[in-house]
Parts: sequence; C-alpha cells; structure tokens
Amino acid sequence: MKIGVIGTRGIPDIQGGIETHCQELYTRLAEIKGNQVTIYRRTPYLDKEKKNARLKNIRFFDIKVPQKKSLETLLHSLFSSVHALFQKYDIVHFHNTGPGFFIPIVKLSGAKVVFTYHNVSYTQKKWNKFARHFLTISEKVSLTWSDYIIFISDVIKSEMQKRYEIAENRSKILFNGVKIQKRASESTYLQELGLLENEYILSVGRLMEEKGFDYLIRAYKATGMNGIKLVLAGDTDYPTDYSRKLKNLAEENGIIMPGFVKGDRLKQLYSYARLFVIPSYSEGLPIALLEAMSYDLDVLASDIPANSEISLDPNDYFRTGDEKALTSAILRKLSEKKQRSFGPLLAEKYNWDKITEETNEIYQTLIS
Repeated sequence: MKIGVIGTRGIPDIQGGIETHCQELYTRLAEIKGNQVTIYRRTPYLDKEKKNARLKNIRFFDIKVPQKKSLETLLHSLFSSVHALFQKYDIVHFHNTGPGFFIPIVKLSGAKVVFTYHNVSYTQKKWNKFARHFLTISEKVSLTWSDYIIFISDVIKSEMQKRYEIAENRSKILFNGVKIQKRASESTYLQELGLLENEYILSVGRLMEEKGFDYLIRAYKATGMNGIKLVLAGDTDYPTDYSRKLKNLAEENGIIMPGFVKGDRLKQLYSYARLFVIPSYSEGLPIALLEAMSYDLDVLASDIPANSEISLDPNDYFRTGDEKALTSAILRKLSEKKQRSFGPLLAEKYNWDKITEETNEIYQTLIS
C-alpha cells in the first residue's frame, strides 16, 4: 500500500505535536508488510542530519518554501498535493485543516483521502482575520471532501459534529499516543543547565500565545520559591512579538529556556523534574502532557476541555489563565511531593501500537 503524508513539517525529531504524532505513527505503519510511506517535508526545518535521515520503508520528498507564517503551510501543502496527484498513492493522509484545503486536488488522482483533525487552528491568536477565514473554509473542505476523518479527541469530534453532518461510518476517534518511559540513567544535561534533580518545574511547548507561558512565568515568580527553578523547553518556528517578549520576560525572571529539546536531553528533563505544568489556552490533545505522565511525573494542567478529557485528578487542574490560582496550585503541589502512576491509563487509551493498527485497518477498508 502506497501512502502519502501531507501536513507535517517533517520527521525525524522536529518540534511540534503533529510532527511527534507523525513520527510515532508512520515509523510503525512502515513496519507493516507491504506499506510504503512518503512524507512531504519542509526544507527550512531540515538540518544536514535530518536531510540525510534514513527510515525503513519511508521516503522523504522535501520541498523548499519560505519560512513565513502566512505562506509556508499554504505553499508547501499546494506543492505537495500537486506532486501527490501523479504518484499513484493508494492513501493520502492529510494532517490538520490548513493543508486540507488542497484535498480536492489529490482526489482527482483516485487516491483515498484520510484527514486527521488535530486542533481548531483558526482560534489561535497568531492568525490575522484573513488567515482565520481561510482556515474556516479549509475546515469545511477537509471534513466534506475526505473519505475518512480521524479526530484525536472527543472534544474536537463533538464540536465538529455540531457544525457538519459527519456520518459515523466515516469518522473515528484515535487519541494521540505515548510510550511508557523509564527514568534516564544519567543527568549530565541537567548539569549543563545548572539544574539539580527534583529541584525544578518543567513546561514544554512551542512559544506561542496559546501555550500561556507568560502567565506561568508570572505565577511561578509569585510563589517566591527561589530554590525551585522553572524550565521552559521549546522554541518558535520564527521570531514573533510574543516570542521576543516572552524571552525577555524569562531572562528578567531567571527562567531557564534551553530551546527545542529532543531525545535523551528531553528524557533527562522529564525524568528529574519535580512538577510538570501545562498552562495552555488551547490544545488538541497535548502530547507534552502525555509525555510527562509517561514518566509518572506529577502534573498541573489548565482546565481547558482538551486537558480535562484526559481525566486527571481534580487537584491536577487549575482555572485557565488565572495566575493566582496557578500560583496556589504550584505551592500546593510542591508541598505534597506526590508519587504518581499513570501507566495503566496510558497503556489503555494512548497506546501507539493500537493506534497504528486501527489506522492501518482504516486504510485497508478504504482501498478494499
């Protein structure tokens, strides 16, 4: 089965929830006998090592596009879709609504189209009025032209079913997954950052307004706990007014910002953190929160629907955007030193092997 993938910056090890999702899913799908996967990537995110990456049964088609917020996704998705039109794919899998605008082009090839809805993009503050209008149209195109729709959360599916007529036999909920992790055996990266084991709070994500890192910094500072540091691991695709202001705010308050972190370095940060905080205003189904849980790390999450869907303990949530509530919650968590065990929940609902198996079954049903 020939599978084309459109809508990710690329893999391996590129920052972003959709990128992590695609890396976990397609490396597994490519292991299934008969599957050949082609992933369309954006060259601005590929260093020499990533350009030369070799993954079993996965082919990369790299497209050069300007790294500009208004043009990057649009041009990459257009060029990818036109290329896919002539490749005789059995399945073309689009990820999120921006790229989904070009699904009608791919449909001309006779390929079956699967669309995964990761998050409601047009609510993000980074987009202007024109971009929000385009993404709203793209949503309608994606949901009406796809042969099959995968939602990553009940929240998104319920919201879309209120707006569109989506037959039950052409949609399914497949959550994001996560691998159960073992604690890192060393802490050399912590030493590089000047951190001590269990003496820091961790938050991970792209530096966007929706992530709420600015009020997390202010809430942390209000705790007055100078012995516990705050680490914000992540970066932005391109500098914005918000990212510049955030970095200045972090520097003024002694926050550690190591940038985008992956692999063993990220494993060390998760392994030895005292607490993980996700203060987001908006999410699809946050992989960073699932990753923190995979290390049995104590967590604090904003009470947005996407976070609440994971069904943590009530004391694991705080009112979204409320600095005072977050300050109080951080102080309470740090005083509790609670040992968590999320393994059974993650194995049941957020298992990448099960997600891969069900995705492959969807593909097989469409082409049979």
